[in-house]
Amino acid sequence: MSSDVTQAAVPETAWPDQSRRRIQENPERLAWTVLIASFAVFMALLILVPLSIRYAIEVVTVKQTAVLDPAQGTTLLYLPGSVEPIAITELRDDISEGSTIEAGDSPTQATVRIINEPGSDQALGSVQIFSGTRLRINRMRSPLFELSESPYQAVLALDKGQARIFTNSSEQRPLAVRITTPHGDIDLEAGSYQIAVTEGQTDITVSAGKATLSKVDAPALTVAAGRRAWLTADALAGEALPAAQNLLRNGNFTESMKDTWDSYVVAENVTPGKVSIMERDGRRVAYFVRQGEDNVPTEVGIRQIIGKDVNVYDTLYLQLDVKLLFQSLSGAGYLSSEYPLRVEITYTDVYGKQLTWGHGFYYRDPENENWKIVNGEKIPPFNWYTFRSPDLMEVLKETRPAHIDSIRIYSSGWNYQSMVSEVFLVAE
Repeated sequence: MSSDVTQAAVPETAWPDQSRRRIQENPERLAWTVLIASFAVFMALLILVPLSIRYAIEVVTVKQTAVLDPAQGTTLLYLPGSVEPIAITELRDDISEGSTIEAGDSPTQATVRIINEPGSDQALGSVQIFSGTRLRINRMRSPLFELSESPYQAVLALDKGQARIFTNSSEQRPLAVRITTPHGDIDLEAGSYQIAVTEGQTDITVSAGKATLSKVDAPALTVAAGRRAWLTADALAGEALPAAQNLLRNGNFTESMKDTWDSYVVAENVTPGKVSIMERDGRRVAYFVRQGEDNVPTEVGIRQIIGKDVNVYDTLYLQLDVKLLFQSLSGAGYLSSEYPLRVEITYTDVYGKQLTWGHGFYYRDPENENWKIVNGEKIPPFNWYTFRSPDLMEVLKETRPAHIDSIRIYSSGWNYQSMVSEVFLVAE
């Protein structure tokens, strides 16, 4: 029995010796094996390392903070993980991912500016919220590496209320904005949008740009400029805007000014003011500025000939966004006509008489108690403020407009800086 065991063990202990003998007899095979394995590892590293680096360049992002700029009423800020709100009365530039912003039920306006490019203090996008709105910042990122071709990213949750959203693209990369609501998702390209969320429905109106609506188990819906769409718990759909006519052309200043607006300057033997079109906070704006001798009156503005009958319309209202930056003349001057920004509509009434209606904006109270403000209002400086007029057909019912002749937007006084954007004169 013991001899059988010994004989059975001999072949097993002989295998390593046989392998060594084969290698010694054929060293070229070992060399080729090592060479091929090394080459395979080299090729794998040659492919995987650049791919990994490229993947990191494209995918790795850094967090950005938003700027919250309250303009009117009470704005509440819930920091990430907090259940107690902070009342915000001044600009705050450290709004991080996970924060929730809520506008009070009283008349309230606030602007959230998103995504600043490196080395620039100008935001590529902004969200303007109104009373009863709740907005949450879920994600706000920029690529870590400049070589990345990925866009800036902003994912915002609009739980309820109304918001106006402006998005733009920089020369370096676009801004991708996604709005999530209780009823689905909305992806926005560069443009301007109005979104309203109620318990049962999300409505979106596209003023400029293009939006894509999506929800689970439903095909995506693309909504172009001049159309509106809505999302519910069960469906999504869209249609052309209702029968309302915007009497203005290029009120968002996205087209050439040459065929739509004329500029003018009033300045006698003094430094004149200037008006230019630029991009601010994700929107195109008309910028009025005058910096020169003080205590001398000047004016600079833009105007558009409208020339449209409005007899068949029941309502007429004006809407525009205003931002005041500086005024050296307090109030609106002693004639209540020198505002840092004012809009004026010239119309012909049903009796054939040409009249004007206007509204001005200022932020410095009159220093002279005899200087009364007429057809104007005080608004906070350095903030976007949305003005929507009452129904002008009702306001002017004693001299009801039959024909809208023209509109002009201007700055006047001594020295001033102001902006205007998203100007609409809508007849329904």
